[in-house]
Amino acid sequence: MFIYQTYRAFILKFLVLLAAVIVSNGNVLLASDLSDASQLREKCETEFKVMEVPVKNFGNNYVKKNYQTGMELIRDAKVKIAQSKYQDAIAIYNKFLKLHYEIYKELSADYIHRTEMIYNDTAVDLVDFIDNAKVSQYFRLANQNIVDAKKAATAENFKLVIETCRISKKYSIDSYREAGKPVPDQYKKDIKDNGKELFQN
Repeated sequence: MFIYQTYRAFILKFLVLLAAVIVSNGNVLLASDLSDASQLREKCETEFKVMEVPVKNFGNNYVKKNYQTGMELIRDAKVKIAQSKYQDAIAIYNKFLKLHYEIYKELSADYIHRTEMIYNDTAVDLVDFIDNAKVSQYFRLANQNIVDAKKAATAENFKLVIETCRISKKYSIDSYREAGKPVPDQYKKDIKDNGKELFQN
């Protein structure tokens, strides 16, 4: 019985110490800080990777500058984790997430503008094929996705804006193929981006 109580007391003490604090570099840190920092690191690094394609394909100078800043923030936060400065890392990751929002907000506006331009230009190019049922259907679907993208922008769901713009552009571009006409070269970047790939000049 004594051995059991001693063992139980040891386990409880160990669990309390583990859950309560981690002492590092003279600072007292909550164990949850490490968990929070690790979760934020995974989220931010994933978001940063996803952001690469739209930024590099269609980002303006403002977006690309912020993207570079975001890269530096990701690295700085990783250094703080390596130094066991988890609260500092959390603060940096939260700063990145605010910047991430601004980047996507700017990107979504540019995506909508380009998508509308492609849709309108395609309608002009293929007006003689308006009686082709498939081409006509693609025009309607392209337009509907532009409408949906604008609604998503109003709701500040900027990642959805990009996805619906990609769908719209795909319908516009595919309408050339249905009409039996070659896709204009200026849409090669959009084709790559629709597939979530980087366009190489």
